[in-house]
Amino acid sequence: MTIPQTIAPSGRIVVSQRLKSSVDRLVNTFIFLTILSAITTPVQAVKKPLTPALVTQESQIVSPSISRIMWRPGHEQFSYIRDQDPGSSVWLYDVSTRQARRLEIPGSVNLSTYQWSPAGDEILFEGGNDLWLFDVRTSQMKRLTNDPEREEEPTFSPTGNNIAFVKKNNIYTLDLNTGKVTQLTTDGTDLVLNGKFDWVYKEELADRSTGRSYDWSPDGKWIAYLRLDDTPVPQYPLISFLSRHVKLSMQRFPQSGDPNPKASFHVVSIDGKTRKSWESSSIEYFGPRFAWTPDSQSVSFLTLNRDQTEETAHLWNIEKGSDRALVVERDKYWINSLNPPHFLHGGRFLWLSERDGWMHLYLYNVDGNLIKKLTSGDWMLDRPLFSDLPMFQLGGDSGWVYFLSTQADPRERQIYRVRLDGSSLERISKSAGTHVFYLSPDGRYYVDKSSDYKTPPVTRLYRSDGEEIAMIDKPVNHLDDYELGSTEFVTVKAPDGTELYARLVKPPNFDPHKKYPVVVKVYGGPEVQMVVNAWGVTSLEDQLFAQNGYVLWTLDNRGSWGRGHAFETPIFEHLGRQELRDQLAGVDYLKSLPYVDSSRMGIWGWSYGGYMTLYTLTHAPDVFKCGAAGGPVTDWKFYDSIYTERYMRTAEVNPDGYREASPLEAAGNLRANLLLMHGVDDDNVHLQNTINFIEALVRDGKSYALYLQPGEKHGFIAYSARLYLVKRLLKFFDDNLHPVAE
Repeated sequence: MTIPQTIAPSGRIVVSQRLKSSVDRLVNTFIFLTILSAITTPVQAVKKPLTPALVTQESQIVSPSISRIMWRPGHEQFSYIRDQDPGSSVWLYDVSTRQARRLEIPGSVNLSTYQWSPAGDEILFEGGNDLWLFDVRTSQMKRLTNDPEREEEPTFSPTGNNIAFVKKNNIYTLDLNTGKVTQLTTDGTDLVLNGKFDWVYKEELADRSTGRSYDWSPDGKWIAYLRLDDTPVPQYPLISFLSRHVKLSMQRFPQSGDPNPKASFHVVSIDGKTRKSWESSSIEYFGPRFAWTPDSQSVSFLTLNRDQTEETAHLWNIEKGSDRALVVERDKYWINSLNPPHFLHGGRFLWLSERDGWMHLYLYNVDGNLIKKLTSGDWMLDRPLFSDLPMFQLGGDSGWVYFLSTQADPRERQIYRVRLDGSSLERISKSAGTHVFYLSPDGRYYVDKSSDYKTPPVTRLYRSDGEEIAMIDKPVNHLDDYELGSTEFVTVKAPDGTELYARLVKPPNFDPHKKYPVVVKVYGGPEVQMVVNAWGVTSLEDQLFAQNGYVLWTLDNRGSWGRGHAFETPIFEHLGRQELRDQLAGVDYLKSLPYVDSSRMGIWGWSYGGYMTLYTLTHAPDVFKCGAAGGPVTDWKFYDSIYTERYMRTAEVNPDGYREASPLEAAGNLRANLLLMHGVDDDNVHLQNTINFIEALVRDGKSYALYLQPGEKHGFIAYSARLYLVKRLLKFFDDNLHPVAE
């Protein structure tokens, strides 16, 4: 705006009184608006600090995401469990209305055990050692059993007329029309288990995903089951000290080289009158899952030799009693896939194999002849660890097969589909990160639960081609209220050129001109991948360390999951050795960073990570100033047969490998300050491991700190125990590495 002006005789610019008033008004208005803006502009909120209590109880920051998602048979609806105050609840979502309603489940049943009837009208629950049936149409709950003995591992028959379950290690059926209970096996004892896994089978072959070892035939007339006899398995004493009179229980636990459970395969008619058996003295292990042909005439099961280098898929015709091999897989190291054939109509089946070094999908005919390899490339099909989800899902009669794969990035899991003729392979998930999906039985929709390293899981509904329909669940998220450090994904090259993936978390308000201590969080073992683009149970824990002034580092060494079989096998017969070489390549990278203080580096891990911590401190004793080892294996002769022999064979066959892999043998090399941690009731990695390591340390004159948690097993459950663990870890590293938090 131009203001009219006149020039006085003195040469000064003179503004008329009328114009001067206008200018004054403008100036005053400007000042007023400036002040008003300052008043109304929100002051940036001060970020809150994380605390061990918040990290231990993450729900105060991020509400739990929905779980146990299942499609309701015969309906365009799916159910899920929502955890919120005052407790958990089951919800039913309708695709057509885009609405969810809470199911009013009476009683105190275990909601996490729920399963739909084949007709989709009823839901089966376990609760109070008994079985309960909830009618969705009437909201009425019916008690099916009333017995002091526990009925467990229940399933509906495919017809929906019966329920099978296990009680006192025997298999029973319950006729839902008459209420009649029929006992199908009679030889179950504390040592003989019918239809139920023992400890080592569930832990190492079934991936903890299920305790059930039986399956219905499609016509509902037969049940196939595994019988395990633990009589030859050595006993291991477990002692509970949290009572006036100490309690002793005995666990059947085969350590490396010990006798395993004696396994046999059987089928029984649902009236219990006909039983057929398949046994072989040359078979060491049976696969944990079975598959019936669509006509219910034959059943397929897997067998493995003790070294787990040869797997046979058998097809057993139960009427004729004939048995033949459908597929035989061999690997000079070990076999990962324990998935039975998936039979299709028309005399074909789908088969998973790692024969080319990557987990891929193959199509066979029922004669055992390969029709086509459906997927190929330097990537793999996968499923979430310890999940009961299948490796692939069929889209009804659409001709599509859906699966998760690493094709886009080994650190992610994206949803793909391919036609049964091997054509039209395509990715249908859009967002970066890690996905888990649940396909509707007719193949028209899927529910996708996805996350990335900075975003907790979000659940959405999609059409089968990847078109989003609706947001189902987005947890309440207060992460923006807290002071969090930045996360970077890093690629490190090992000396031989192998690329290794790592994750680095920097402290908040990071200053590149300062020097920071480093905490290396390690796992390093097979079957597990730590460096993934996903929200995880330790995401806030990592941030807590960063907030306290540490650079937090995690690297996936060779032997870990997700990069193909050739990336795993360098650890064969020499656990610890290659893992350490790769971890040290990560340390060299850290030392190259100008902001890392290499004189203040610590390492910690749990389970295999506890083993790697001890192996590192005893085999590279000058690298780390301190380390904390939780639930560690200290000598592989102490661990279970199936896991240990898969990677190490037995000590009799591989004595040098066992000796070189043992932190126990090298305890005298320890120079760093050490914290040992263990759950007293650990039935997985027994306390024996830590006790023997302590004895070796004392013998060699080495100091250590010890934290034993009574009443806890391999993974701590109680809030108080988990909180104390986090506090103890932080104090240990603070005392040794002396960080300066911002």
